[in-house]
Amino acid sequence: METDLAPARRMWTGRQIAVLALLLATSVCSYVDRYILPLLQEVIKLELSLSDSALGLATGPAFAMFYALSGVPVARLAERFDRRRLLAAAVGFWSLMTALSGTATSLFTLVAYRFGVGAGEGGGVPTSHSLLSDHFPRHQRGMAMAVLSMGAPIAGILMPLVGGYVAHVWGWRAAFFVLGGAGLILALVILVTLRDPRVEGAAPRPEAANFRTDLRWLFGSPAFVWLFVAGALMGIGQGGFGTFLPSFLMRVHALDLVEAGAVLGIGGVVGVAGTFIGGYLADRFAGARGRSYPLVCALSGATTGACYLGALFQSAWPVAFALLIVASCTSDMKTGPNYAAVQNLVPARMRATAAAVFMIAATLIGSSIGPLLAGIVSDLTASAAFPAAFGDFFRACPGGRAPEGSAAMLVEACRAASAGGLETALKLIALAYLGAAIAFYLCSRHFAPHEDDAA
Repeated sequence: METDLAPARRMWTGRQIAVLALLLATSVCSYVDRYILPLLQEVIKLELSLSDSALGLATGPAFAMFYALSGVPVARLAERFDRRRLLAAAVGFWSLMTALSGTATSLFTLVAYRFGVGAGEGGGVPTSHSLLSDHFPRHQRGMAMAVLSMGAPIAGILMPLVGGYVAHVWGWRAAFFVLGGAGLILALVILVTLRDPRVEGAAPRPEAANFRTDLRWLFGSPAFVWLFVAGALMGIGQGGFGTFLPSFLMRVHALDLVEAGAVLGIGGVVGVAGTFIGGYLADRFAGARGRSYPLVCALSGATTGACYLGALFQSAWPVAFALLIVASCTSDMKTGPNYAAVQNLVPARMRATAAAVFMIAATLIGSSIGPLLAGIVSDLTASAAFPAAFGDFFRACPGGRAPEGSAAMLVEACRAASAGGLETALKLIALAYLGAAIAFYLCSRHFAPHEDDAA
């Protein structure tokens, strides 16, 4: 990592702080609505009689496909039109779909509403990143993106406190209604208070090239190609663990819903620290070429993968818990530098487009594959390990558990097969973090900020 310090930094202005606070609230809303399903999926799985593969479909491709694909057209609109209106519309739409998720009565309806959540959230990311980059110069973007990326760990804190509590008291459907309603209020706040500097003339309106030209530029850059690969691999890891870590805690370590939510909440707290650490290190040691941005991400991927593997191979809960908490911290170290690297690498005219294309790697490829792969491997491994004397795993253990009133031997056989299958699946998924670390390092070998970006 370069030790040359970036140019002297001025403090953030009041307007920068206000804009960042509103964008952070948008990010928190997005992540809470995205990850409330994995937190509640064990309850939903039993009520709707779903398999792990079905859960992987609902939390993976059902969300990620529309999340990634909606990002590109919205990003092209964000290069030309009022980003305030676009962001408010995106938040309002995904919040409505979140509320409707509480009415799901089958896998089909649940998947349909997750399509909608993904489509809305996909439009929010490139718009938010483009707005942030117009408010913060290059040497401030690592920390600014880190603060924006705190949405994920803050959501990890709020989910068990709000969504988990509401679900525990009033049922899982009420949790979706409450979170969706809060998002609709936020959409109105954005529409009334946020301002687009391009519309006000405070920032230049760059001439946008056609999409094909921008794609050629992006994939002609070795640094962006390696960022794209790293984003896909990191997405596989985050998608798999983000979806099935609550289930792992309940099945393997026998935690209940509230206890699993508490672990996720603690992970969210340390994730905030990790986000700040990553953003600080990336900005502090950026130097002229800014290689610290991908290098911090490489460190994040390597340590996270190692900690997750250690936790999965550890049967003692205190040790596994400690490793999972460290992984929560190191996993979030990469988020700010990751997104800042994308913004610093490209010309100003294509920042929203670059963010949307990068989302294809992290979500359409990564987050689609991660949950679905984990679910399929979990089901196949559980089925293979299930004692033949009890028959077919899926018939004997609907929803991964023995029916009410079953013999103790069948109850234990279902539990052991379900827990062992998921544990094996997550060991495979953890390897994606190590692959991402290698790709981020290779990105750093080619990385340099674009010349038209103000230092």
